[in-house]
Amino acid sequence: MSDDKICFCGSMRRHKKCHPDISWESLAAKMLSLYAESDRLIDTHYSKNRVKPVCRKGCSECCSTVFSVSIVEFFLICREMIKFDHKRVALVKQRVLQSISYLNSKQPQLLDYFRSNHSGLDFKEMSLKVYELSKGVKIDCPFLTELTNRERICSVYNVRPLICRIAGTSFYSNDENMYICSHIGTNKTIMSSGPSTVDIWGSFIKEILTVTYNDAIYRGTVYPLIYWLYLALNELENLKIYLGGERHQKYFQMPYTKAKEKVLLGLS
Repeated sequence: MSDDKICFCGSMRRHKKCHPDISWESLAAKMLSLYAESDRLIDTHYSKNRVKPVCRKGCSECCSTVFSVSIVEFFLICREMIKFDHKRVALVKQRVLQSISYLNSKQPQLLDYFRSNHSGLDFKEMSLKVYELSKGVKIDCPFLTELTNRERICSVYNVRPLICRIAGTSFYSNDENMYICSHIGTNKTIMSSGPSTVDIWGSFIKEILTVTYNDAIYRGTVYPLIYWLYLALNELENLKIYLGGERHQKYFQMPYTKAKEKVLLGLS
């Protein structure tokens, strides 16, 4: 029985005591297992090496970067937000609206791209387009919490997206010239001493975002987290209802191969 197995999230707790509402073969479970795999790989690498990652708790430079995440990652964050009180939810909504207002007035091309039809584009194409349009754009993640010492931490750290886990601490691309941040510089710095998460990133693209049907490849849409939140803005006060019903079945219960067909192909 899967309920008696160690949970897929890497907590080392029993599944029935950890994520009982998420079935073992679901898209959500697959995503959480990728999180656990990346965390384990990165932690193991640096525990055996003298060189430590530049990324550290309290640094939030990359948390103002516009990057794309999958809908599964967004729903896992929504699931975490169920624990938020009304004040915290209201603050997230306020920050989302402020960011969208900024984009609408200062970066309309970027906002128009979010609204456009992305079907037929793969993750790399979409991410590259967002990167090109968002150069110089700094939008704080709405989940940043400022501490008394002026450091900022993530309030959904345990369910932060995959890109937040692997960027800066590993290299998920073999492009040496890819810019990371002002502290690290380019990807070449990480490639010289950090671990590779290229395979994990490839699994994310293949297992979460891609389905092959009748010899054709279909890919899921990705958006920056701020835009996913904006699309669901009116649902954030009632997340148990929002994540219930068909969404719960597709993303948290159904075997992920079947769920991908329903989500990406619209099959019944």
